[in-house]
Amino acid sequence: MLKIKLKRLWWLSLVAMVASYPFSSWAASQAIQGRVLPAPFLLSWLGVWVFAAAGGVCAAFVRIPEIDGRFYHPSVAKSLLGLFSGVAICSLIDNFTDTQSGALAFFAFFASIFSAPLAAGIMVWLSNQKRIDKALNQAVRSRTGVDTSIDSDFTVDRNYKRSNDND
Repeated sequence: MLKIKLKRLWWLSLVAMVASYPFSSWAASQAIQGRVLPAPFLLSWLGVWVFAAAGGVCAAFVRIPEIDGRFYHPSVAKSLLGLFSGVAICSLIDNFTDTQSGALAFFAFFASIFSAPLAAGIMVWLSNQKRIDKALNQAVRSRTGVDTSIDSDFTVDRNYKRSNDND
C-alpha cells in the first residue's frame, strides 16, 4: 500500500514554494504598487489579529489527550492554529457581510478558541495511516477492481466484481 512519508511531504512543499515564488513576487509587487492590500493585512485589522492570537493562546489550554499526544508541542500548535483559523474565519465573514471591525475582533477571540481544537482533531483524524490506506484502497478498488490492501485489519469483499457466466 502507498505510504505517505513526512519527509516526502516536506520536499514536496519546498518544491511547491520554489515553483510559486515568481508568481507570488509579481503579485506582491503589484499589490504594493497599487497600494491595495486585502483585508487581513490592513492596520484596522490589528484588533482582529490580537484577539485571534489571544484566542489561540486560550485554546492551548484546552487539553484533549488523544489529540495532544500526536503533536510534539501541542500548546504551540494550537496557538498557531487558533491564530490563523480565527483570522481566516473573520476574513470570510468580512467578505460575505458588512460587519464592523470591532465586532470582528470580538468574534475572532471565540472563533480561535473553538476552531483550534477542532482543526487539531481533524488533522489527527486525517493523519491516521490506517484511514489513509483504507481510503486509497477503496479508491483503487472502485476504479480498477484490484484489491491493494495488505493489512488484515480491514475486511475485503472478495465477491467484488467477480465475473459470472453472463460476462
